[in-house]
Amino acid sequence: MKQTLKTLIVTALMLGLSACGQKPQVKYVFYLIGDGMGINEVIGTELYNQGTGYGPEEINFAHFPVRGFVTTVSSSSLVTDSAAGGTALSSGVKTYNSAIGVNADTVAVSSVADWARAAGYGVGIATSVGINHATPACFVAHTEKRRNYETIVTQYIETPVDFAAGAGIITEKGTGHDGAYFENLAREAGITVLHGPSFDGVASVEGRVLCLSGKDEVDLPYAIDRKEDDTTLSDFVQAGIDYLDARFGKKGFFFMIEGGKIDYGGHSDDAAACFQELTDFASAIDVVLAFYEKHPDETLIVITADHETGGLMLGAGQYEMHPELLAAQKASASVLTELFREEFFPDDKPYKAPSWEQVKAFFAKHLGLWDSVPVSARSEAGLKDIYEQTFGKGGNRNLETVNLYSVNSKMVSEAVIYLDKAAGYQWSYGSHSGSPVGLYVKGKGQEAFVGIRDNTEIAPTIAALAGYKRD
Repeated sequence: MKQTLKTLIVTALMLGLSACGQKPQVKYVFYLIGDGMGINEVIGTELYNQGTGYGPEEINFAHFPVRGFVTTVSSSSLVTDSAAGGTALSSGVKTYNSAIGVNADTVAVSSVADWARAAGYGVGIATSVGINHATPACFVAHTEKRRNYETIVTQYIETPVDFAAGAGIITEKGTGHDGAYFENLAREAGITVLHGPSFDGVASVEGRVLCLSGKDEVDLPYAIDRKEDDTTLSDFVQAGIDYLDARFGKKGFFFMIEGGKIDYGGHSDDAAACFQELTDFASAIDVVLAFYEKHPDETLIVITADHETGGLMLGAGQYEMHPELLAAQKASASVLTELFREEFFPDDKPYKAPSWEQVKAFFAKHLGLWDSVPVSARSEAGLKDIYEQTFGKGGNRNLETVNLYSVNSKMVSEAVIYLDKAAGYQWSYGSHSGSPVGLYVKGKGQEAFVGIRDNTEIAPTIAALAGYKRD
């Protein structure tokens, strides 16, 4: 019944345009997905930026003229994963967790990118993580399991996507393949492969193009860990717009852009990494908005998320927040784990357990604990207990916190969580939640998105406004 109602709404929209003697006016579609970006992550980022001075006090898209909510359940669970969420966002079809571009019966379904291409529009896909990661894969591939990475990248090469960009190519253990192997396959298929951080000349490329970071990585570094020569999501977005506008500017294009590592920060219960990543996503949206300003009557920008990650709460048991305390954190939990191991488990020296005062000094330096961030006696006792578990007699030097995308020292993870809580940010757990996510829309046809939507309603609405015909 719900699917039928959705179809009727989209059909009515198209009939309404025809009845008025109008053709769909949306020429340029930007569909942006902040992976794991819940509503509290957006608000929390604004508070973080206001308190620390890191970025703009207002996140650009959070103040778009149309704002609403999106429900995210999958066909197999009230809590979706990125594969099922991405398939719903790309195709308008519910499916089970782990499915890429197939329905609940594992039958391939077409995506809004397919519909745009069939209508003669250019198509671009960009992400800050692996090009064959779950969310971007849902727009071009069809497979029963999201971890079929090599099947997905092979389908990328076979599918005529005009522009694709991502940090790298994820491969599978045991196949003997690396990213270079698939880059060569892409070149053999006539695809121009470019490496960042600069993509000068991309607009003059004839035929399809694949942009990669240029480093041996499958994810771009967290914004909080970025070095000057690192490629950014904004670099990919600018390259995509330059290319698509040069080749398809007269007809129009569809461009899906994912901020993939917002999700990683949530899985790690790492607020500073998450918030800086979301600010970086907004910086990529600034590039889109610059294009929009040149074509305001022909451009539609739709921004949402596949799910929320981490169960982030604003407020940690007291009626106050202190986001300014997070300014003391200068690296992600993953990089802090590397630094922690280098300092206390050096390969070039015999192992000697550090004192508690040495460990405290490490966290004072890197997180501000016991320095700019007060630590109560009770909280110190809790952290010292983990120290004893790690370094004490019979302790486990490899005591770790494992999440979907990283394996961090438990000592580091708990210290970061303590800092987050001191600042007023508390995580429920390092996984997805079933909370609704935000919907932020600006541009031609924005009125069609007013209200609460299911994730299956967005792609068909885009298609109706842009004049794409669904299969």
